[in-house]
Amino acid sequence: MLRGLLIALFGSAVMFLAACDDENSVAYLSKNEVYFFYQTTCPHCHTAAQYIKEKHPNLKVKGLDIQMPGNMKLFRQATKDYKINSVAGTPLIGMGDNYIMGWGDDKEKVFEEYVTKYEEK
Repeated sequence: MLRGLLIALFGSAVMFLAACDDENSVAYLSKNEVYFFYQTTCPHCHTAAQYIKEKHPNLKVKGLDIQMPGNMKLFRQATKDYKINSVAGTPLIGMGDNYIMGWGDDKEKVFEEYVTKYEEK
């Protein structure tokens, strides 16, 4: 039962990430967009995606699988733009001058603070 639920949640998060990934041709990072850098094998990415999908279903997010051609270059650019000097990981969510790296309960509050200006009114 639990295994089935976990598989369903995992599948739902993967579908959300795939839906976000509709504009792979991003050439640069805009301060007016929400970027979600992820890896399909990252459980924290799936948890973050599920949270965003449930709490902010109308939020426009550019999902970028860093294993896809060109997206790793943008990921590296994001780490430079955000002055991330440590080892960068996923998920990396960029919103203007703010970013969140990793995911956990502590990141939800921070996400809520940053996301308000990106939600459609």
